[in-house]
Amino acid sequence: MVISTAASTVVQAFAQIGRVFSSIDEDVVRSSGLFDRIRKFPLFAECDDAAVERIAAEATWFGLPGGTYLDRDGENDEAIFLVVSGRLAVHVPDDKGTDRIVAHVPAGETVGEMSLIAGDAHSAKLRAMRDSELLRLSKPAFLRITAREPRVMTTLTRLIIRRLRATTARNAALMRPKTFALIPLEPDADALGFGRGLTEMLGAMGVKCAFFDPSHRDEPAENQYNAEQSSDVVVYVGDEAGSVWSQHCIRQADRVMLLTHAGAAAQSAGFQQAAAAGRRYELIVMHGAANDQMAPGSVTEGRHNIRLKSREDVARLARLMTGRAVGVVLAGGGARGYAHIGAIRALREAGVTIDLAGGASIGAMVAAGISMDWKDAELEERMRRTFLRDKPLNDYTLPFIALLRGGKVGRNLRTHFADMRIEDMPLPFFCVTSDLTTGHAVAHRQGLLWRALKASASIPGLLPPVVIDGHLHVDGGIMNNLPVDIMAAEARGPIIAIDVVGEAGIACDDENFGDHNWFGAWWSRRKGAPTLASILMRAGTVGNEMQRRVARAQADLVIDPPLDGIGLTHWKKFDLAVEAGYRAVAKVLDAKGLPAVLKSAAA
Repeated sequence: MVISTAASTVVQAFAQIGRVFSSIDEDVVRSSGLFDRIRKFPLFAECDDAAVERIAAEATWFGLPGGTYLDRDGENDEAIFLVVSGRLAVHVPDDKGTDRIVAHVPAGETVGEMSLIAGDAHSAKLRAMRDSELLRLSKPAFLRITAREPRVMTTLTRLIIRRLRATTARNAALMRPKTFALIPLEPDADALGFGRGLTEMLGAMGVKCAFFDPSHRDEPAENQYNAEQSSDVVVYVGDEAGSVWSQHCIRQADRVMLLTHAGAAAQSAGFQQAAAAGRRYELIVMHGAANDQMAPGSVTEGRHNIRLKSREDVARLARLMTGRAVGVVLAGGGARGYAHIGAIRALREAGVTIDLAGGASIGAMVAAGISMDWKDAELEERMRRTFLRDKPLNDYTLPFIALLRGGKVGRNLRTHFADMRIEDMPLPFFCVTSDLTTGHAVAHRQGLLWRALKASASIPGLLPPVVIDGHLHVDGGIMNNLPVDIMAAEARGPIIAIDVVGEAGIACDDENFGDHNWFGAWWSRRKGAPTLASILMRAGTVGNEMQRRVARAQADLVIDPPLDGIGLTHWKKFDLAVEAGYRAVAKVLDAKGLPAVLKSAAA
């Protein structure tokens, strides 16, 4: 790692027994390179060399294997920890008691100072993200240091303030994974060849990438540490699930990617190993040809379907890994959602490559077409056929549950998507529904695509709820009509949001609206009063206004197509709405050009 001879000894030891504590004499401080590392800590930037040597003499040096929690009892209860090499993750419980990572502590930074100064109980857990070396300064040692070097306390105060500001801002870039482990789940899964192709793609994108395969297993550990400091991304390639080298790769990784072939029975060893190490893991399913259909497979926390003969699929994975993937989020809005079709065509013509998509209601349907890798003409033709030719919203029934049966909607969706599962789609996709059973919005990332889409568009009263796993699901727009927050939580890259609902709703000048007899209601309708269908449509797409505004603020580019004269139920105004979406994007790009964040993502 960072300390040539001494560090190798420590790493070998704590890999076997967990962790090793030792005091450090002056000769080791100088000869091992530890002095130079401490010297670079921002906390000691204003200290002279003699002060740094005294600080090292006060510290206890120990190793923490990747995936291991730092015990905060005993001498660790009130102490400051200096991360000499490796990286720590800060876990705090959410309102449901589930631990969430809220920050990373890379090499060269400190942790534990707030509890030491305030004397409060620890509110966070610290876990090594990879094999790490730390220095511990106990509270008495820290007080002795600050008594002789008061500038250390001043510097520490400034660092705490900056850290709090960064936490408040929720800087996703700091949370983005940097080290990846590729672990084959079958002996014939060519992790080495795939890893080399992936790193070549990263290099072509201008990403500085380091690569460690089984041939590097006997190299000094400091080579890996130095590579992490000097590279944008580090890729470790394992040899087989469960091996010593693969275990090492997993301990060093922020993200574990498990490789398997389409249709293969994935081994459980890799999953168990990654889970045991506390790593987030994703499945890469490798397909043999560029035009292969995506075959069903195991579902983990994430899945990427890669056609090995498709260079673009590998490029997409590289962008997803490095936070350069462009995502689109499409709002629900009835017939106004046709505008998404034109907007997507304009974005593609402007050179924007869409890597992942999500949405609610009709926005989810268009997003599904994007994630199916449909080209512009196919997307437009399929949507035209669905809503204009097949007319899915005319199967009226006795309104025991809803005005419509919903059978035609389901059949239409199955015509276009067959039995495709969300996890098997070429591009990552999600759609949002409102779960009436629990009262929460749900983002669907697995399961039958057509069923999730039907649920996402099932406006209560107009269409019956869709039962998924015993829960009643209805239109996602009720709770989250523009789900930018769901995509933003992944921190995959810049987000484009297309909001077709706008500020305009439905209105009526008749103050006695709803009080008339049947003839009066008919006459009021003739004069332009809202219909039952339009009222239900508006109720199902209005969403939460505060949430909508927050969602818009999270997007890097927001498109608001001008849709005056196109109502939620104006299904026949297909071409007008499509053209309005196209013009809206063209107008924004003509006036401001492609946003810098999208240009950098495409680079």
